[in-house]
Amino acid sequence: MPSNKKNVFLIVLLVIALVGAGFAYWYFMFNTTPTSTGTVNSGIFGFQPFGRTPTGNNTVPQNNTVEPGSNSSSTPAVVVIPTLRLLSNAPVGGYGASTTPNKTVVRWIDRGRGNVSEISSNTLNTTLISNTLVPRSYTSVWNKNLTSFISSLLEDGTRGATTLYASLQSRPKSTLSSTTPSNTLTPYELKGRPLPENMITYAASPRKDSLFMLINENNTGVGYVSTFDGAGLTRIFDTPSTQLTAEWPEENTIAITTKPTFDQGGFLYFVNPKTGVWKKVLGPVNGLSTRVSRDAKYILASFSSSTGGLVTSFYTIGSGTTSDPSIQTLAEKCVWGNFYKQMVYCAVPTQIPSALYPDDWNKGKISFSDKIWQVNVLTGEVTLITSLADKADRIIDATNLQIDDRDDFLFFMNKTDLSLWSLDLVANTN
Repeated sequence: MPSNKKNVFLIVLLVIALVGAGFAYWYFMFNTTPTSTGTVNSGIFGFQPFGRTPTGNNTVPQNNTVEPGSNSSSTPAVVVIPTLRLLSNAPVGGYGASTTPNKTVVRWIDRGRGNVSEISSNTLNTTLISNTLVPRSYTSVWNKNLTSFISSLLEDGTRGATTLYASLQSRPKSTLSSTTPSNTLTPYELKGRPLPENMITYAASPRKDSLFMLINENNTGVGYVSTFDGAGLTRIFDTPSTQLTAEWPEENTIAITTKPTFDQGGFLYFVNPKTGVWKKVLGPVNGLSTRVSRDAKYILASFSSSTGGLVTSFYTIGSGTTSDPSIQTLAEKCVWGNFYKQMVYCAVPTQIPSALYPDDWNKGKISFSDKIWQVNVLTGEVTLITSLADKADRIIDATNLQIDDRDDFLFFMNKTDLSLWSLDLVANTN
């Protein structure tokens, strides 16, 4: 072959080789398409050229929370935390919530056996922390760090309720028999003692380190304050009335309301826990129920109308003025914010049937299907948070509402089945 033809042939071979090498480089380095299984073809030796992000079904949703405690070197499992969460499907005998910088913890009592369980805002796992038998616990209030509670227990027969103080104490594992099945162990056991008999009502202080108790002594209501465990009782007042309810919204204010009924005038009083001095705030108003703001400046009140319906109203303490909150619900279905003290959160029925309020609701003759609304008492702004029926697997008639210290989570029980729920107020988008 002549030299000039040989050179041309070599040049052609070189061009073909360069083109082939270029095609191979492009194919392996850039052609990274998803496969039918959702995994990614990763190019040569699994390398992702220029940091390209794989596509497929391993994308982590922005609103998900990673399950803590994983020590795997791989990417931890992702847990979807629902905005509306069913915390306990079994009937609950009261609950408490505590917030730290990293999470909010909820503890509750099983109404049947008295088992204590807990769950955190960053996990779906429920933990049984005490299986001490405390049967028929139907209500409770908790201290600040959820290590103790006051509970009312239903007794057999007609004796009524017994109120006790109980604390969660670490179980001394060294004293357990080696034959004790491991599945019967819990981190804590309950230790407690009964509080004074004939308890009418009780309420924890805002700091949850003190307790107000109203006790029936010879058909007279006697008010006491004590430490949270019921020790160091100080008598602050006597009253001839024993049909009363209580809340302690602000350190220097205990709110005493007469038990509501549609055909009798009700009253709200403020009592100073240090002096025992009473001050009339509202009344007489038929069917009066109240919720007082955390600074004791505002009252949300519900009462019976002259035609037997239901009316909801705001009352401002300083000015003595009233205003319409543009919602219609019972005060028992509302809670004031802890951080944003001008905010109130209410479970508002989608429909309010004709009835005698609040009696027919308290007796279970009627029930509601609720939406959660937020009302700013300063501006009058009303905001729909969510429709519970759209997110739950059942109709929810919310009661016993509580809110955490940062106003991030709203907690409530379903009056119909006594289940326990939480609603993320920060992540919620209706």
